[in-house]
Amino acid sequence: MGDVDLTGLPEAPVDSEEEEEEDEDIDRTSDPLLGRDVVRECLEKEPADKTDDDIEQLLEFMHQLPAFANMTMSVRRELCSVMIFEVVEQAGTIILEDGQELDSWYVILNGTVEISYLDGKTESLCMGNSFGITPSLEKQYMNGVVRTKVDDCQFVCIAQQDYWRILNHVEKNTHKVEEEGEIVMVKEHRELDRSGTRKGHIVIKATPERLIMHLIEEHSIVDPTYIEDFLLTYRTFLSSSLEVGDKLLEWFQVDNLRDKVTRVVLLWVNNHFNDFEGDPAMTRFLEEFEKNLENAKMKGHLRLLNIACAAKAKWRQITLQKPSRDSPLFFSLLEGSDKGFGIFVETVESGSKAAEAGLKRGDQVMEVNGQNFENITFAKAMEILKNNTHLSMTVKTNIFVFKELLSRIGQEKNGVPHIPKIAEKKNNRYSIPDIPGDVEQMFPREKGSKKIKANTVSGGRNRIKKILDKTRFSILPPKLFSDGSVSQSQDDSIVGTRQCRHSVAIMPIPGTLSSSSPDLLQPTTSMLDFSNPSAVGFYYIPDQVIRVFKADQQSCYIIISKDTTAKEVVKHAVQEFSLTGAPDTYSLCEVSVSPEGVIKQRRLPDQFSKLADRIQLNGRYYLKNNMETETLCSDEDAQELLRESQISLLQLSTIEVATQLSMRDFELFRNIEPTEYIDDLFKLESKTGNANLKQFEDVINQETFWVATEILSESNPLKRMKIVKHFIKIALHCRECKNFNSMFAVISGLNLAPVARLRGTWEKLPSKYEKHLRDLQDLFDPSRNMAKYRNILSSQSMQPPIIPLFPVVKKDITFLHEGNDSKVDGLVNFEKLRMIAKEIRQVIRMTSANMDPAVMFRQSFIVH
Repeated sequence: MGDVDLTGLPEAPVDSEEEEEEDEDIDRTSDPLLGRDVVRECLEKEPADKTDDDIEQLLEFMHQLPAFANMTMSVRRELCSVMIFEVVEQAGTIILEDGQELDSWYVILNGTVEISYLDGKTESLCMGNSFGITPSLEKQYMNGVVRTKVDDCQFVCIAQQDYWRILNHVEKNTHKVEEEGEIVMVKEHRELDRSGTRKGHIVIKATPERLIMHLIEEHSIVDPTYIEDFLLTYRTFLSSSLEVGDKLLEWFQVDNLRDKVTRVVLLWVNNHFNDFEGDPAMTRFLEEFEKNLENAKMKGHLRLLNIACAAKAKWRQITLQKPSRDSPLFFSLLEGSDKGFGIFVETVESGSKAAEAGLKRGDQVMEVNGQNFENITFAKAMEILKNNTHLSMTVKTNIFVFKELLSRIGQEKNGVPHIPKIAEKKNNRYSIPDIPGDVEQMFPREKGSKKIKANTVSGGRNRIKKILDKTRFSILPPKLFSDGSVSQSQDDSIVGTRQCRHSVAIMPIPGTLSSSSPDLLQPTTSMLDFSNPSAVGFYYIPDQVIRVFKADQQSCYIIISKDTTAKEVVKHAVQEFSLTGAPDTYSLCEVSVSPEGVIKQRRLPDQFSKLADRIQLNGRYYLKNNMETETLCSDEDAQELLRESQISLLQLSTIEVATQLSMRDFELFRNIEPTEYIDDLFKLESKTGNANLKQFEDVINQETFWVATEILSESNPLKRMKIVKHFIKIALHCRECKNFNSMFAVISGLNLAPVARLRGTWEKLPSKYEKHLRDLQDLFDPSRNMAKYRNILSSQSMQPPIIPLFPVVKKDITFLHEGNDSKVDGLVNFEKLRMIAKEIRQVIRMTSANMDPAVMFRQSFIVH
């Protein structure tokens, strides 16, 4: 058969074998998330058939609607128990005629209605608005004609008798506390279920002074989270944290209040350590409180305070410039590394540049110029500080461990023998002092606490995959370069289940310990297991891979943690390459190539860490023999490295892109302090600011415009279609990661007008991907206050870690703020603050587990 002339035929997409395999995987994993519409099921039940759980579901849904604003929770709960659901299918249907006698109060759940008045004026009402009767038993008549403007309008109706009874019986359920003839607190009687076993009084409004006093009063079973709610929201009605701190110090002197005060302080430190960090007055408060605990011989509580402070302290960046190497530092260090305590700042000269930069006495030095200071010798630390004119220091507040170190040094000077304790293990990262027996049951000692060493592997992809599968997850691309690779607690007061980026673990106050009066010294089975590093997010879990080359371009892969140093990598690379020389004769070098082809090479210090984070696409790590002069990267190798660094989106695995988006976004999301939501909502000026919140808030726009830019930058329609298809796959994988924020951003980018009008591109998209996109869009259907999305988010199968759609989070919190008055009758509306605090707790709980793509994508790794 002769050659066939194919010119003139239209170009058509042809998937590679790898793409076809990925498509099959997408088909297997793209079952719709949409399940039961729980809220609608509850709405459709008759009032007599509604269970307590049904009412709780409806309560969660209704508190976002303006019609229920400024109503107390008990009023809302009773309204939810008697409401009836109605649906009007067609637009233009008349619901109420002018002059018709009214018998119900209506709240719109979906759709829009229009009221036409006799004078020709019209009014449109949408979701959350209400119409109908007022809370009175008198006869009332409709003014105007009410008709639906769109299809599928949904309402809840409450009969006149019920509406009047519920709203006019509020006074009977309230108890007013008076002082000197003035009302200072109003409590409301509530029953949380129909059995009558969970009932009591709850504060709904009070003066600031009375709210502070209520911290040490008994709290009923219906108000288990008062302390947590107060500690999060007090900043909205008090000008200074010391107003609370001074009262707590005063009450500590009263014997029968001492335990209650201590519990409040421990919860405060655990949940909002940023209230103390960077605030000298609050730091002094903690120091004075510590002295009080010592004087009262409350050693168990004192250890808990020490552990909480050490675990919650955030890392800070301090940058100092010295005119010359011989210039003084203006601060002195205290040697503690030989005792397992690390390096601490002992003194800072007042008015010096170090003091102006924020360096403080008691700061632990974690890192200087990229070199780890946690296990470094004092002599080496001083050498680094003196031999560099530019110092980029990472420090963290650790005043209590610092004092423990001072005490230990004092004991040694007085001749007290040195007895090794838990804090003095060489590789104990956090230098927490020994735990006394009365608290040890609460904090199990760590088994095998030695730092996990780097693992090495070379050879084929299968060996790498086996080792990676035993760790946490692979950062390797789908094809390697060829070488010779929480459950949600029922107690919604849990704020401390979030893990900080640099913390040993969260301060364990979960489960039964997270009520407003937790018995912090009793053992519990719900504690986090410190013997399981992955359960508490230890910083040294080996979850990264770097590739190390030799001058002959042979390479090996080494599995490391963020803490693995250059010296440790050298040791393992020497073993992997079967080199005979001692590791001390080798060093780790970073070689990079600029776009112009200029080769740059530098030797990395032995204590250099975070190696996987630092390497760029146009760089490589090389093992260099210090005794030889050798060219690590030739011009030809440099050109190959440049080619490898020029990667297009279509070359990247969709799983990997979704994973990296989710890991990055989750890190930003979990770093948001609960107080940042309050500061942003109430426009408060705080010392710590809300930078984390702003950074995460910007993510959705960045990702949306990134999607559009990638598509519009491609001029070839066929390749454009493949990029669109690529992004749909990425969105599907984001859904698997429970990353609804990036999933929405990708869909939004595809729906931007410049992308949506590319008719030729969309016509080439396979129909199954059109369906995938419609399914994804359907998840974010805005009807009934995004009920489908909310239904998925609240389902039992949706467990942390979760990255929610942030605009919805912000909308919900903003509505609670703007839809309810901050003051009622001159008193602080604590009911409003309680609702906001609960909403923030639910958001924070989404970060209560580490994001582990190895679990999400285990099947995907096998396929790919």
